[in-house]
Amino acid sequence: MTTMMEYRDKTFQSLRDRDSGRTISGFSFFNCHFQSCLTWCGFAELGQRTRMTNIEFRSCSHAGCSICGGIVEDVLVENFKTAKKFGTWGTVFKHVTLRGKIGRVMFSDLFELPFKGKTTTLQRTFEKANAEYYSKVDWALDIRQAEFDDFDCRGVPSRLVRRNPETQMMVTRERVLARQDAIGAGGEYWEGLIRLFLSREAVIYCNLDDAIYLVPRRPPEGFDRKSLIAGIEALRRAGVAEPD
Repeated sequence: MTTMMEYRDKTFQSLRDRDSGRTISGFSFFNCHFQSCLTWCGFAELGQRTRMTNIEFRSCSHAGCSICGGIVEDVLVENFKTAKKFGTWGTVFKHVTLRGKIGRVMFSDLFELPFKGKTTTLQRTFEKANAEYYSKVDWALDIRQAEFDDFDCRGVPSRLVRRNPETQMMVTRERVLARQDAIGAGGEYWEGLIRLFLSREAVIYCNLDDAIYLVPRRPPEGFDRKSLIAGIEALRRAGVAEPD
């Protein structure tokens, strides 16, 4: 069994790891706060990607942190507070479990924004490398026991995400396009998200062939958890959401 270095009730501020190609491993954090911390891969060599593995974050929080171009493996995140949305950019995941109460998170496939509406060479390099990485992964994320304030997953293949079918659904562009007449079957809330999924902006900036949508921990005003769960099941019956 691997021994971890444990930190409790600590604040970490402005930690930076850029272009190092190092592996960060064997840490356990409990009730720690991370402020303005960043990992960033260089623009030239994919070998400079930071790898984070065998790490646990329990009852931690962040403000102004992100992971850009990293590799994250064998990590547990349990009860994670976010001051604003926690984002990862062009980062890949393997055996990462999120559970408990989780704030606002986004996993994006973008490393570099399009230039004049066109995908950059650097972005294509990351897309190719990430696709090759995921071709050898049995599962990337496990969110079955997590409740999110907001979950935006654009960069991880949905088939590699372990979900709770009651509250978390998967949609594919192919299936939704084939059943466009039925996207309102789940109600107004889900219809709005699915229409956004089909939008031109989503195609250009997120390369969305599939997506995961879930019942938020705190449904917006005018909606309740029970009706949103019923909406997921209705979309499956209508053939819009993937069957589980």
